[in-house]
Amino acid sequence: MNRIGKELSAFLVMMLFAPVLLAHEPQAPNLQGRWEFAVTTGDGPSQLASFGQTAFSTYLLQNGNSLTNIVNFTTDTSECDTIAFDDVTVANSSVDHKGNVTVAFTVGNGGGLTQTPFQFVFTGILHPGDSDRDRDDKPETITGTYQKTAGGCTQGSLGTGHPDGEFVATHFPDANGIWVGALDDPTSTTSDSDVPAAIRLNTLGDHSLSGTIFAPTLVNAGGVACFDGRVKLDSGQATGSFASGVTIQLFGQDKNGTQVFAFIFASNRDGSPAAVGEDNPKDGRKGTANDGTDEELDVSYDITGGPCDGFVGNDDTFKLLFKHEHHGRSHFSHHP
Repeated sequence: MNRIGKELSAFLVMMLFAPVLLAHEPQAPNLQGRWEFAVTTGDGPSQLASFGQTAFSTYLLQNGNSLTNIVNFTTDTSECDTIAFDDVTVANSSVDHKGNVTVAFTVGNGGGLTQTPFQFVFTGILHPGDSDRDRDDKPETITGTYQKTAGGCTQGSLGTGHPDGEFVATHFPDANGIWVGALDDPTSTTSDSDVPAAIRLNTLGDHSLSGTIFAPTLVNAGGVACFDGRVKLDSGQATGSFASGVTIQLFGQDKNGTQVFAFIFASNRDGSPAAVGEDNPKDGRKGTANDGTDEELDVSYDITGGPCDGFVGNDDTFKLLFKHEHHGRSHFSHHP
């Protein structure tokens, strides 16, 4: 066989087996979705006293090995964030096929105001879990160490070459389902008086939420219903409703323009957040049963406009009644 023939044969063999070789190339696990990053060691006394532990609630996006986030869905509890317009970005972040993860949060300036930007960089390893798990399954987590901007809340290089503390991140599935519970009745003289309500949520293709809030028996002191029918949730990444990490924030209005804001967090049976590292392990199974799920939601709300303008309610529990079917993420096994 002449040289040209040999080269042609080699090319044909390569093309024949290329799909097989590519199919066996290791792929990075899928991290896209809701994540709650909780600092478990290293917070200072002022942080803990004023804001509790540092946490980042985010919705990660993944392209190959690279990780970014939905900025409008990302919030934090750091004392360094003096603006709280939540201009938090993820960049220079990645996951490899072994499950090694780096997520770098930069908190910048938002809402036309200014503050000194700062960073938290979390570096850890992904631990398998079932994103569509039942109560008895482990949540998917990332554990490791973090470094933050040197000088506390001032801009500078990251740390001094050693970790500033430890963290654990918990994955939550997209919010899809119907939850039932009760909302505070501000007109009642009884502190525990509530009215039945239901919340329906669907995660859209842009990862924002659609759905409704239905509370037909919530009325003002004169007996007039607060809402004209169902409250329809606003959608879209810019100003719509969303779920990120342990938190869910809902914005909506009824057909007459009465507006509702609901702040929600996924909770355990004892009222602690349902995220590993933010839960209440000393309460045993009661304190960690719902970790990584939306089985129970702690709901606070306020109303603007309409017959119940100024109504506020706090800390009411809603339980998942029906979970919409959706495609689960592929599981990940950690192999060297």
